[in-house]
Amino acid sequence: MNHGNGYISLLCPEIQRIILEHLGLSDLITLAETRNENKEGIKDYIAKQRVKLFRSFVDDVDGLLSMMEDTGSVVSGSSALSLIRPEAEELRARDMDVYITEAFEEEVLKHLKEKEGYAGAGDIVLKQEYNDSTMAKILKLEKGEKKVDVIVTHWTAAVAPILQFYTTSVMNYITADSLVCLYPQWTTEKKGFVNPRLYLEGMSTLHTVEGLMKYVGRGFKIRADPLQLGEHNCEDNTDNQGGYCPHKLRSTVDDEVMQWNYSPTKTLGETTIVCQTMPVMVWCLGGYECAVGNKDETMSMMFVCA
Repeated sequence: MNHGNGYISLLCPEIQRIILEHLGLSDLITLAETRNENKEGIKDYIAKQRVKLFRSFVDDVDGLLSMMEDTGSVVSGSSALSLIRPEAEELRARDMDVYITEAFEEEVLKHLKEKEGYAGAGDIVLKQEYNDSTMAKILKLEKGEKKVDVIVTHWTAAVAPILQFYTTSVMNYITADSLVCLYPQWTTEKKGFVNPRLYLEGMSTLHTVEGLMKYVGRGFKIRADPLQLGEHNCEDNTDNQGGYCPHKLRSTVDDEVMQWNYSPTKTLGETTIVCQTMPVMVWCLGGYECAVGNKDETMSMMFVCA
């Protein structure tokens, strides 16, 4: 950061970095909005975070990003969460989960195997083991101690399986151009709502329980009752219903989503021009009523709308 951009600029670079390492994405975005000089410093810091993460798994970060852009692939799981939570928490991803569509399976595997030196590790894990209707298969790759899971979906949007995760804590993803958090308030506060599909559709397995306990062990407050995570608007009127009500119909581009764009944004006057290259997903977590007077139960649902 340049001298003169606020009190933080009076500190030495080492102290500035320590401060940034204790801020999550939400706080970093807030700080970036204070003035242009801060924005440039935050942009550089967040970009370096992503490079550091990807370099743990690949040699050519630019090549990976280019492949992700060409194929519409995204990275999710602990990798994405590690960029949203403060770096000081050292929430390190042990493997990288890459989500792709069936149409680009061959291209993604060719890149990871031929350009990054990964090899297949074991058999394909079929979707039935994960009880996830959006997963076609999971391909496990290894290169020494580095591990990459390629999750293939038969849907036209690579993010589809992410909306069926067992908790909102990991409903985050990295695209070639952005970092996205679907439930930023809960995730920032280390809270997570259990996806109602687990009990409405009999999806609870040892795998999902272990997944939930992993985040409980990391200090997350995981609950099946959304009101135990804080108050929210449960009005039946869709316009007034809060985004944290599980009965609310949400989308990956609505106002509740927190998104950081790595690429420069284009503007026309004071209007920001956004080119949405990823398919837009709409979903409703559903579940039992969370306020008196609501429906007894709302069906979990999702679909691609654009």
